[in-house]
Amino acid sequence: MSGNRLKRKATPYFLLTPAIVLIGLFKIYPILYSIVGSFYKTGRGGVVSFAGVSNYINLFQEKGFANSVFVTLKYCLIVTSIQVVVAIALALFLNRNAVVVRACRTLIYVPVAVNMVIACTIWNMFFSASTGLANTILRTIGLAEQPWLTSKDQALYVLMFIACWKGISYWMMFLLAGLQNIGDSVHEAALLDGATYFQELFKVTLPLLKNSLLFVIVSDTLINMFMFTPVYLMTKGGPSMSTDTLMFEAYRSAFGYSNYPRAYTLVTIMLIIAVVIAGIQFYVMNRGDQ
Repeated sequence: MSGNRLKRKATPYFLLTPAIVLIGLFKIYPILYSIVGSFYKTGRGGVVSFAGVSNYINLFQEKGFANSVFVTLKYCLIVTSIQVVVAIALALFLNRNAVVVRACRTLIYVPVAVNMVIACTIWNMFFSASTGLANTILRTIGLAEQPWLTSKDQALYVLMFIACWKGISYWMMFLLAGLQNIGDSVHEAALLDGATYFQELFKVTLPLLKNSLLFVIVSDTLINMFMFTPVYLMTKGGPSMSTDTLMFEAYRSAFGYSNYPRAYTLVTIMLIIAVVIAGIQFYVMNRGDQ
């Protein structure tokens, strides 16, 4: 009996071992390697030497770094806010059993099934300043054409639009699952107590949805913080560095300039910013329980 009991207890850990090993190799190890690498520099002849915090000091003295931080935080704040708010609205709308609603669920989820590379390619053609469908539509209705991705004032917002189009329905599914876990009796009790729709929403539904909402907000923030593919495929950080995010700057430092210590430093700073933001979100969301 003791042997069988020990076997039952060990089985879950045995089954988790492959996943733990893969996470360690492809997630934890690169993170630790980047953190350690940010304290070294490469000299002449490829000689690696300890640099202390000089990589961080040099980075904070660069004007381009401040711009990358601003662009990244601006993108992250706006996209995350839009995605979460619209995802909540869609989840509330789709949390019904009507036939039309079930059909809408499939249509709304289509962007998630589209690969990001394919999505960026299609939207890049759509927003082409010379031959894109967006300017064709504007000409048809008598409006002025727009530069879109070739404008330093519009390029980042185009990327935000694409990110929202791709991500809203994805996060909506998590929130919809959370809503479906709330029993109908809870809503009926609120209505019997005379609560209006918005009173029920803000005082009953959203508080009960807090765990799902916290997961969505934190996960969405981290994904947006490390956004890379649209910048790489559509703007290359331009025009005039208006879409030069920290992630793309780290990529360019490593694979464009072969300045790996600078890339490691950028990645480490991104991790610190992400942890701080996630910590603030956890604190704000859990403060009401105290």
